[in-house]
Amino acid sequence: MNDQLSRGRFVGGTLAAGALAFGGAPYVMAATKQIVIGLNVPQSGPYSDQGLDQLRAYHLAIDEINAGGGIMGMTIVPTIGDDQTTADVARDSAQRMIERDGAVMITGGSSTGTALAVSALCQSKQTIFMAALTHGDETTNQNCHRHTFRRYNDAHMSAQSLARTLVAKYGTGRWFHITADYAWGHSVYDNLTAVVEPKGAKTIDNVLLKLGTKDFSSALAQAQAAKPDVLVITEFGADMVNCLNQAAQFGLTKSTKILVPLVDEYMARGTGDNFDNVVSTAPFFWKYHAAQYPGARKFVDAFTARYKTPPSNGAEVAYVDIYQYKSAVERAGTINPDAIIDKLEGWHFQMTKEPEYWRKEDHQGVNSCLVLEGIPTADRGGDVFNFAKVLEVHPGENVVQPLAGLACKMEPA
Repeated sequence: MNDQLSRGRFVGGTLAAGALAFGGAPYVMAATKQIVIGLNVPQSGPYSDQGLDQLRAYHLAIDEINAGGGIMGMTIVPTIGDDQTTADVARDSAQRMIERDGAVMITGGSSTGTALAVSALCQSKQTIFMAALTHGDETTNQNCHRHTFRRYNDAHMSAQSLARTLVAKYGTGRWFHITADYAWGHSVYDNLTAVVEPKGAKTIDNVLLKLGTKDFSSALAQAQAAKPDVLVITEFGADMVNCLNQAAQFGLTKSTKILVPLVDEYMARGTGDNFDNVVSTAPFFWKYHAAQYPGARKFVDAFTARYKTPPSNGAEVAYVDIYQYKSAVERAGTINPDAIIDKLEGWHFQMTKEPEYWRKEDHQGVNSCLVLEGIPTADRGGDVFNFAKVLEVHPGENVVQPLAGLACKMEPA
């Protein structure tokens, strides 16, 4: 059965009247017919572009849903926090949303580090966490939790997709890595080397740099001296922009093939022509998917009309997460998290891209992964967000971590 964008039924009286709390958490349906959702995104720091674009998509989805009658007649009221791409801040912000504001669901984030912190908190509070832009495997594998769902492609999916598209051309030779030194960077590096080294790639070095690094010259000088065939820049947001632009100053964009394991529209805009010929992955690309699927076109058109710019892939996952939560609540007929989890697990739907589903065993979204190659700004038709051509689309089933390889130990119901 597929999700529909239309409003579900309103279960009157018993759900909206009085106060019903479940599992000791503040899951309350009050007579005011409001439902509070926490939007916990980076509004400052190196991933602020991504967080602010997520916030735009959240507001768009919430306004659309409220205009259509809300969730079972309840108006969505957002409470908003700045996680600053810092785990402690993200956790404290989510805790305030739950305990002070009565949030019954938390969503957002643009890093694996913050996602892990919020996921653990939400598990302890028995609160649904719809993780948004988190790419590290840990979110739904090693550090999985029953109350957490992650739709965004993980590092394993990206590594498998890159390898399937490029290993025949770039699988052999010498690879040099510049990697963000936190959970996400380690996850990407481990996945990518595990795929390409058995095919003949030789890892020269892996230089680890802290989140928020601005000067990459030392690492890039090492890469320049090593003369690699492939340079892998596992950095995100403003960090990736700084690293790739500085790599161009070292001549590396001309002398070696550059891979950026994960990209979005803001990173491509910030690097301009330096992103030409760079190969990367993304779970969604507005230009491609809007041309393929009516749901994507509806979202892209509405987002562009409202904000005068196309959405990033982080905005797309934020938008869909709100609708997925709405759908699960309406199918469950309650905001009880146990019932919502039951309705999300194994749920198949199609909204903005290829068919997808929530895997029961780890709550990972099994959906397609794109392999993209950057194009020059002169070929973007005047739109800096039209930054790439799609080389290949990999179905989620083909690239997701097999169940036999999962380290996830989900809490019992």
